[in-house]
Amino acid sequence: MKRVVALALFALFLVNVVKAITFQPLVYASAQVYPQAIFPGSDGFVQLTLKNVGTDVADSIKINQVKVDGPIKTAEWNADLGSLNPGDTSTYFFKFSVDQSASPGLYTIQFAIDYCKVSVCQTIYPNAIVNVQAPSTLELLSVSPSSLKLGEKANITFKIANKGEFDINNLVFVWSLPTNYTNFILPLGVGNRLTISKLPAKSTYEITIPVYINPSATVGSLPLMITLQYTDKAGNMQLINLVAGLEINSETDFDVSIQEFSQNSLTLVVTNIGSTTAYSTILRVLPSRNFILSPALAVLGNLNAGDYTTATFSVQLLNITRNEINRIFERTFNRTSDFIRVEVSYTDSSGVRRSIVKEIIPMYTSSRAISTLRANQAQRTQATSEGITYILIGIVGIVALVLVFRYALRRGKKR
Repeated sequence: MKRVVALALFALFLVNVVKAITFQPLVYASAQVYPQAIFPGSDGFVQLTLKNVGTDVADSIKINQVKVDGPIKTAEWNADLGSLNPGDTSTYFFKFSVDQSASPGLYTIQFAIDYCKVSVCQTIYPNAIVNVQAPSTLELLSVSPSSLKLGEKANITFKIANKGEFDINNLVFVWSLPTNYTNFILPLGVGNRLTISKLPAKSTYEITIPVYINPSATVGSLPLMITLQYTDKAGNMQLINLVAGLEINSETDFDVSIQEFSQNSLTLVVTNIGSTTAYSTILRVLPSRNFILSPALAVLGNLNAGDYTTATFSVQLLNITRNEINRIFERTFNRTSDFIRVEVSYTDSSGVRRSIVKEIIPMYTSSRAISTLRANQAQRTQATSEGITYILIGIVGIVALVLVFRYALRRGKKR
């Protein structure tokens, strides 16, 4: 009887051994860390995914142990996860934190997960890798100008700062535009990539890129993508992606100058010196305390880039006495008098109504002022001529006296 019992136990043992030998894993596990890079003092999550790839139910699934590297802090993650039917997948999230004083590097979280198939159990060991990076000390302080005009050449200046306590080495600066905007802004004479070998701690650096704005570019806001790549103090490569906004507008500019003037009229030349067309252009004279130009408004129509037109106004001085007229006229020639201020308003190519104010040296005069000026000039000319005449007479008289005196001396010696 004892022999039969012993044989039965041995047979059961052999069956279990065979089952263990032929046991194939049913559950596959994967672990993903979010975010992919984490800074000291921050929290993260591990996404644990379990999938039953076998044909039998996986029972008694549980986490029986979690091993973590030094600076990674976790709560109690040991837990029963239940069972998993064939083909099913389950996902679990576990929160962790990184110590404030953690050094940059890669750290491991290792799970020990048990599961059973019928009466045979097995343990799997999925790993999660935590990438701890040094705190970012590199910042983009500004991008200027914030607005660019169609068809113009300009300089875009990027100002970056290293606010950390350590130098930044091998800094690579790259700016670019989205695929649909690549030809809107083109660098002139340089590329869109710049390398800075060293950026000292607590310092700033300005990068200036000459660019040309395509006249056919779309007017509006434009995303400017900036990438900063550098090596931190631990020798790890860091990557910062930023987006800055730029505006492309269709503003233009004007030159307003005097073509001619007379006693009672003034003709101005208005030139579109920009690179875009000005539509429905209007020239308006702003009020002045010394004169009135009429009409106060002149319609100039459409002005293409480089085009010009003229506008003529009549001039009327306001309550100015004779002495004031003389002073005004004198200041005009000394270029120190008040300016004539005009406003040029127009509609740009994007349909926006814009205006710009220009100042011109005034050329207002009157016949009385001109007569007075001519009289003053004649008086000054006459006085100058008379003075020169008197000087010449004096010189001739002195020369004559000298000659007479020398002649008298010679006759005295002969006697």
